[in-house]
Amino acid sequence: MKYKFCHEPSVLLCSTVVLCCLLGLTALPDLAYAALARKGELSLADASNPKRDENDIILPMPCDLSMAFKLVAVPAKGLLWDMPMRPGIDDSANTDRAFYDRRYNTALSGAFSLEDLPPDWRKLAPKGQNYFYLVAKYEVSNLQWQAVMNNTCPVMQPLAADAAKPATDMSWYAAVDFTQKYTAWLLQNSPQSLPRFSGDSRNVGFVRLPTETEWEYAARGGHMAGSQQILQEDFFALPAEASKADYAVYRPEGSARVEDTANIGSRKPNPLGIYDTAGNAAEMVLDAFRFSLAGRLHGSAGGFVRKGGSFLSGEAEIVPGRREETPFFMADGPAHSRDMGFRPVISGINTPGGNRPEELQAEWNRAGESMSAAGYGKQAARNPLEELDRLMVAVSNEGVKKNLQELRNTIKENNIMLERQKQLEAQSLLRTGVYMTETIRNYSIRRKSLQSQLESMQRDSKASKGAELEKLRKIMDTAHRGLFMLDTSLDKSLTFYRSKVEDGAQLTPETLSAAYDSLSKDFNSSDPFNENMRLNLELYRRHVDLFRKNMALPRETMQKEILERRFQ
Repeated sequence: MKYKFCHEPSVLLCSTVVLCCLLGLTALPDLAYAALARKGELSLADASNPKRDENDIILPMPCDLSMAFKLVAVPAKGLLWDMPMRPGIDDSANTDRAFYDRRYNTALSGAFSLEDLPPDWRKLAPKGQNYFYLVAKYEVSNLQWQAVMNNTCPVMQPLAADAAKPATDMSWYAAVDFTQKYTAWLLQNSPQSLPRFSGDSRNVGFVRLPTETEWEYAARGGHMAGSQQILQEDFFALPAEASKADYAVYRPEGSARVEDTANIGSRKPNPLGIYDTAGNAAEMVLDAFRFSLAGRLHGSAGGFVRKGGSFLSGEAEIVPGRREETPFFMADGPAHSRDMGFRPVISGINTPGGNRPEELQAEWNRAGESMSAAGYGKQAARNPLEELDRLMVAVSNEGVKKNLQELRNTIKENNIMLERQKQLEAQSLLRTGVYMTETIRNYSIRRKSLQSQLESMQRDSKASKGAELEKLRKIMDTAHRGLFMLDTSLDKSLTFYRSKVEDGAQLTPETLSAAYDSLSKDFNSSDPFNENMRLNLELYRRHVDLFRKNMALPRETMQKEILERRFQ
């Protein structure tokens, strides 16, 4: 084995080299390489985790490399529940692409529960979140690709100039092969690095390409962005004065063409803490491309989807919802491109062993069974499922019993859809209540400000004469009309808010609690906006509870609590 030594090595460097030779190492540890690297040369960290963070989940790789992942939390009520998602773009920059990019309805959850995660990972899980998967913090770099695919390690020599750039120009099949080889290496060399299902000694987490929904949820900021922002924004929210160029390597309108990818992590991260989801290298996902029509995906599965745009893309092409089709094969073989790479996720199967089968069965048995007779209208005396159960016990004819069972299954499926619809409606109701409290408070602030200005003008009018006084009176008349409009708006907003509180009191306690928990997760960040929204949510919940208990809540008291945010 040949080593490339420095021309003027220090004693420490020589000792490090000799030690590595004696131990027969094929790669230097990261610290040793960093010590050996000359000024301006890349380190192993540059090509694996250049922006280390305390919330990183680090998995080992061949050659003493590593791959950093972020935990992605998905709020869901249970194993058979999920979070609604609408990937795509509401307003495509090119209307001719509407059937490519238009948002469509789907759902998302994660394969791992909190109990399935290693103890150190659980500490990183947001409070109250339910299900999880992991997403790579960066696009796979050239050095990581070579270590897994070519079994080659950097040995006592400067890394190649492109070592920290995203690996590109491979086919979809090669990217899948990478995830298979990396998983196999982890199982052989560091099996404890992969999550395992609670109580299951056979099944284990594995590395794969992300689905389009997994990719887009993470790219939009995941649980750190909140479901409402993910449903509404075409890009994750940027801080004041920030631009997309701070977060993406791409070609802004009117600027010079970018000639190549940049090193991984060269721009700022998104709210989830992952890099380069916009621009740099476009990223392959697991799914086949389908057109988006009428809020759903078309039935014809074509090539695969690539997301995020690249260094060759314009601004409209780097938004997370943009969807591009790439063929699996071209005339000359598997398709590949110099601006297309990938980032993996870690997930698992939905049907592991351990306690999961019993938990799934119990959840299925409960699903759709609790719908009361009220769900079927005033004429229904009992739950139809209970009536069918009684009939099946009384009927001896197997053919009739089979038909009754099929009818029961149909009603149960309908009940499950109704349960989910009711939960979504409840979340929408609570969200309306939360934002109405803010609206009422804003009207009150504007009224106080206008009232203060009017009082100031009234004082000034005593010392004014002639044309100046006439002008001031006109302004004061306008202010009085403004006060009247604000008083009217405040009164109507309070009436509307009260009606939403009354609607909330009609929800079942279970539905209200589930909607409250779900919305609390949307406002779990520590910034002033989310802290404010949590207080509004708490106040709305209090008002609903008072209405449910038939306790007096005069409009004046309700308004005072909203304006002063002080509960009596």
